[in-house]
Amino acid sequence: SQISSFQIQVDDFDTFMENHVSFLKPNEKSTQLMKELFERTKRLLPACVKNPQNEYNPHLTIEQYENAEQLNQARSSLVLHKPFDFPVEYVYILQRCLKDDAQPFHILYQIPLGPVLPKLNSINLKLKEFFQTMNLYESDESYNQKQDKFTKLSSCFQQIFNEQNSHHFRHSFVPYGSFRIGINGEDLDTVFVLNEVKSNEGETELDKTLIQMQHDKSSLNNHILNLLETQIKVNFENEIVYCRKVQALFSIISILFTDLTKVDVSLQIKLNEKQSLESSKEPTLGVHEIEHLLIHARSPPIFQHLLTFIRKWAQNFGIYGQVYGYLGGYSWAILCAHICHSFLTPIESLYTIEQFSVDQLFSLVQSFFSTYSKFNWSTQTLTLVPRLSKSMNNSSTVLQRGSMRILSPTPPHNNSARATIASTRDLIVQYFQRIENLLETINTISSEDKFNALKRILELKRVKKVEIV
Repeated sequence: SQISSFQIQVDDFDTFMENHVSFLKPNEKSTQLMKELFERTKRLLPACVKNPQNEYNPHLTIEQYENAEQLNQARSSLVLHKPFDFPVEYVYILQRCLKDDAQPFHILYQIPLGPVLPKLNSINLKLKEFFQTMNLYESDESYNQKQDKFTKLSSCFQQIFNEQNSHHFRHSFVPYGSFRIGINGEDLDTVFVLNEVKSNEGETELDKTLIQMQHDKSSLNNHILNLLETQIKVNFENEIVYCRKVQALFSIISILFTDLTKVDVSLQIKLNEKQSLESSKEPTLGVHEIEHLLIHARSPPIFQHLLTFIRKWAQNFGIYGQVYGYLGGYSWAILCAHICHSFLTPIESLYTIEQFSVDQLFSLVQSFFSTYSKFNWSTQTLTLVPRLSKSMNNSSTVLQRGSMRILSPTPPHNNSARATIASTRDLIVQYFQRIENLLETINTISSEDKFNALKRILELKRVKKVEIV
């Protein structure tokens, strides 16, 4: 999310004579952007770099020819009348069998760039028909309202914390939750992060005030919240129903706009003082967890489809919502990420992702209910990491709290299902089993059968009593 998507411009042809390869060549600015992205990716995924000393030369291969003569003949006929642009929105990590170089690569991970995924959209016509029929897409109006509020709030906070007003603090304002993932959600969850930075420039009046308050975290938090709240009310004077501070596990500003868009702004402050070293290294609230889920799920667009389906089913059955002792959105996202990671067939190409179908969605949905209806929730813990952090004690209260243990993929591996109790856990599992039993009794051979089966799952409603067959 820290690397924004960008545009590449191609303006020339070139060749690798020694390999008899012709390729399209990005312009100088585009080449620099690609090299910067490569360096960031290399630091993030060093195991994917075969030889870190090799120079990276961004290019788009047209064709490899058998000999220099064929290459020269082809080169004479290549004409680029004008430059063209295309977006870079994902980094694709490719893999193939080490024992057989003749085998084609497949996509191991599809890593999104930028702070927000494009909203859910299906290219496959039958899948699009299903999501439209079941009203699973977020409306353009709803999505645009959230995008508008996020953009305006970003500008609003920039008025307080800009380079003129503060030399020793930098801020970021990023979304997480459903808006970050690009799926339909009631609220826009965001976090305002204030970072202390080293600077040789003098302290501004704002810097002096914040530095004086560093040793009193509560006062510092309240001061920042008051600054943000005041600026929000000034900028959105006639657009707000309410704007209020909420002191919970994290300091939050809750805003309801007149168009009924609801935004929660969490506050996180990272200081550079020695006594605050842990705070300066802690991950950004909500953001790192979502990034890990998107990578673990292997393909964000496919993850979007599965999570949207499962969320709708859970809402229909009344088991969506941590407040009531059931599972919140983050827990459902972890469950879906695990299924995508474990059961997605090898992704052969970008076309495979774009043409994700009803049949493939049905397969993942079937795996979801089969896996979790048989999972021993009384004794087992669902975690996305191979082993827990060494600092994590399996007998800790964080791990033991809650009757379903669905651990966050990032340290300190908190249990996202900590609100569950034995009775709500048992009810959730009963509903998992109910759907698994349904899928075992109906015909699901053809694509039309699977379309109807998915439709039937979402048309089912909660009943007062569930009997396990």
